[in-house]
Amino acid sequence: MLNTDLISLICGELESGTSRALHHEYRTRDDVDCRKGLLSLALTSKAFLEPALNVLWRKISSVEPLLSILPDIMILDGKKTILEQITPSSWDRLHYYARKVREFEEQDSSNVHESVYATLGQSKPIFPNLVELRPGLQISTNSLIFFLTSSISNVSIPWPIRMPSNTHDLGPSLALLASRNPGLKYLSISFVAVSGISSSLRCFRNLRTLVLGRLPQYEPDYVQILASLDDLTSLTLTLPRDDIFQYGSIQNGFPSLERLSITGFTLNLRGFLNVVSSSILRDLSLRWEEPPALVADAFSVTNTLGRFSSLQELIIENATSLLVDDFNRRSDYWALFMPLLQLNQLRSLTYSSPLVLTDELTAKIALSWPHIVKIYFNAAEWLEVPPVSSLAHFVRGCQNLRALRCPIRVNVPTGTAPPEPTLFMHPLRFFNCGKNDDVSDPACLALALHQLFPGLRSVTGDGDGWEEVEAILKSYNFILAQDRRFD
Repeated sequence: MLNTDLISLICGELESGTSRALHHEYRTRDDVDCRKGLLSLALTSKAFLEPALNVLWRKISSVEPLLSILPDIMILDGKKTILEQITPSSWDRLHYYARKVREFEEQDSSNVHESVYATLGQSKPIFPNLVELRPGLQISTNSLIFFLTSSISNVSIPWPIRMPSNTHDLGPSLALLASRNPGLKYLSISFVAVSGISSSLRCFRNLRTLVLGRLPQYEPDYVQILASLDDLTSLTLTLPRDDIFQYGSIQNGFPSLERLSITGFTLNLRGFLNVVSSSILRDLSLRWEEPPALVADAFSVTNTLGRFSSLQELIIENATSLLVDDFNRRSDYWALFMPLLQLNQLRSLTYSSPLVLTDELTAKIALSWPHIVKIYFNAAEWLEVPPVSSLAHFVRGCQNLRALRCPIRVNVPTGTAPPEPTLFMHPLRFFNCGKNDDVSDPACLALALHQLFPGLRSVTGDGDGWEEVEAILKSYNFILAQDRRFD
């Protein structure tokens, strides 16, 4: 006989596939087979019955499975509904399964009449042990009260995320959620009007993760309330163009914020960053809603970043156009980037604006980030591009670097000696040339890259010839592996 723990472990191994089977858009045959397999276990063995049912009912995407338990389901306006009184024995059976549900992620409730939620939740919450709640817009607006229970810690409203809807106001629903579940840990609100949002957010004193999409309307104390959430460690939000927030009244804001993803316009991006605690923030994603008309405007934002001494991951997007609009503004593009060199704890950088990259400036970049693991320069055009030999600065200065996207001159002049070989196994494994150019001599480029990064395995670029470069590198790696084997 298998013991209970082992049986639960076996059923748990099928949980991820069982959950994916609920998503009709991207589930696989294996996912469906996981669900069928658990059902077969539950039906054929008493030992597996409870553990299998626990996994099968842990996550559901509609209340429709509960309706299948009831004997007297009617069709009204083409949708399933409950018109007869539910008998005590049917209630017992329904609650037996409902207590097993931990995650409700609404995918398709088009077959369920809205009156069903009030019937199922008339005496107590529909799923009394629910932990994660992601209801659709209809439930979020009209029927949320029938799902709220004290065990919920994670809520996303509405779900799935759709385009903005100005015809629904989730303000009353959020206020209800705040009164019933003030201890919430995770909250996501996306693309809908939410009246009184500041008052409701003030109630979630234990909130640790908050995701806020673009709202049709903002209140003046919106940022002030966010800054007062002492336990907030992760925040994602979009700010409007208008200057309506009270930044000057915020003191010691965001005391626990470690991860920030923010989209907006220069004025509010700068104002928001100035009130974030500089010693705690580790990950920052910074995106302009539209590229600023002047590089100086973007600089006023990036110039605030140097004070974030603990920053480890940084993404900057849309600070300027991806294309170079004036090749004479070299100093402006470099000035925009230069404050980032103060971030000596940086582990990962993604930067989408054009740059001047000479050999000298490449050296300055490499020496600034001794702990860097990933660098992605994602601009579509470049003011100047360094030779392949400039990558030697990353060998010396960035000895933890594993992934690099950087423009180089891919065609080495005839007669140029290859770089000096690196005498240790540098960890770089992926290189992408950020400049669209064809490789005329793949063997020469492959040799140069191998000399610098003997462990390099994957190289890509937008021009022709990169497949040949990678094939040659793989042959070098094979020879190295054979040499180590014989040694």
